[in-house]
Amino acid sequence: MRLISIAFVLGALLAAPASATSYSDDYWRTSDTLTKRFICTSHGATPDWCEDLPGRVEVPKSIAGVLAQRQHQAAERAAIAKAAAEVIAAREGVITRIKAGLVDPKDVEKLIEQAKAGENEAMELIAWMYAQGLAPKTDDEEELNELAYIWYGKAYLAGAKEVKENMDKIWPTLNETQQNRIVAMFDRRG
Repeated sequence: MRLISIAFVLGALLAAPASATSYSDDYWRTSDTLTKRFICTSHGATPDWCEDLPGRVEVPKSIAGVLAQRQHQAAERAAIAKAAAEVIAAREGVITRIKAGLVDPKDVEKLIEQAKAGENEAMELIAWMYAQGLAPKTDDEEELNELAYIWYGKAYLAGAKEVKENMDKIWPTLNETQQNRIVAMFDRRG
């Protein structure tokens, strides 16, 4: 009886497929090219996506090289994150000083640089400064409102959708000439 059960177990093991591991399509989609190439060359039935792989795959010379490259990439990401944190801290310092009424020309220059670089928060702050009359260039309220609307418009187009409310408040204060100038300016950008 014992011999029959051993034979039965051995028969079941021999009947099992050689590759019992089944991976999902998502696993293969996220694998690197080298792993995909290995799969395509080592299995009897190749998946459909094997045809899309390049014929030659760069193989690293050593695992040490791969690890060194990963460490270098991690160091680059850390440096980028640190630089971004410094920019954010500097911007927050500028914003705090300006909102406190301490308008320093250097702060305004930094803010304008950030706005020209496409940062919608800087654009919004410049617009707010013009709307509050904190701009050093002119005391003409109509001109300040026009400049505030323009900068709010730039911030809106850069993704700061919350400024729409401020734009709607400023628009009726502008005269027809200013409104036409603004419409023409944004049409040219379009």
